[in-house]
Amino acid sequence: MPQLKLEYTDNIIQDTDFDSLFLKIHQILFNTGGINIENCKSRAVKIQNYFIGQGDANNAFIHLQIQFLEGRSDSLKQAIGHQILNLLKEYYKASLENLNLQITVEITDIQKKTYFKIPEGSLFSDK
Repeated sequence: MPQLKLEYTDNIIQDTDFDSLFLKIHQILFNTGGINIENCKSRAVKIQNYFIGQGDANNAFIHLQIQFLEGRSDSLKQAIGHQILNLLKEYYKASLENLNLQITVEITDIQKKTYFKIPEGSLFSDK
């Protein structure tokens, strides 16, 4: 069920192996939150048109939005957020050292009453 969307500016220095990165993030979601890895859906979006601060060409960002069904505690969301932020910090170390890089993680709830899925039986298999 979790929906993950990683947005990143096109000036990020290193090439990203998204399969590897997303698998690590999915494993954090499973190990920390008990979320079924098979329900995780991740995508990466390269941002080519952006403006940060006063427009310095060395400004960059990585923003990961994670959405999953409501019902998890704030402390669990914080634990997940901190672990993933640390993973991204390590993964994008070269860009952190050479750019004015901002890395953010946002975790939001999806309301069960307004989320629909096929196959229907798989919707509530997560905690």
